[in-house]
Amino acid sequence: MSALLTVSDIVNPQAPVLTADASLPVAIDMLLKNQINGAAVCDSEGNLQGFFSAHDVMVEMWCQDYIPDQDVTVGSLMKTDVVSIKANDRLTDVMEFLALDKEQLYPTTSMGYATRLTTLSVEERAKSIKVNRPQILPVVDAGKYVGTVSRKEVLAGLRTLFTDSVSPPVEQTTASSIASPVA
Repeated sequence: MSALLTVSDIVNPQAPVLTADASLPVAIDMLLKNQINGAAVCDSEGNLQGFFSAHDVMVEMWCQDYIPDQDVTVGSLMKTDVVSIKANDRLTDVMEFLALDKEQLYPTTSMGYATRLTTLSVEERAKSIKVNRPQILPVVDAGKYVGTVSRKEVLAGLRTLFTDSVSPPVEQTTASSIASPVA
């Protein structure tokens, strides 16, 4: 991947958008129809107001003992402390944000002293860290929402690292195609 690749090279400008006044059933239908787990919430001028996810729906339903509240809107459930990225951000920085927790990778105090000693290499530590990061990031340009980047788009950007131009078809494995051992 070239260090010149930016978010604008992989952004999905067709990502669905919700409004804060959308009802919960409308929002759920939109997520299901588009086979996504979340969507940006924008006002009529294209300003990012928040992010609404399937997780928000599940928490709300649990809190309401699984009895739908007909008055709930996207705006009442969406997260407003949204992590967004800029269209001109480098793809390498976005990939690092999605995959690595540098505080776990390099555990130090504010003064730079190591807080944990280990014999594991940086690569071994990176592979063992469990990171809880958003799967979809809204992209803004000059303060306006322009689309989203998900791990899928980042993976497509990473694909450019490989020199072969055509990848062989990937054989899909299903439960019925796995042969059971003969006793």
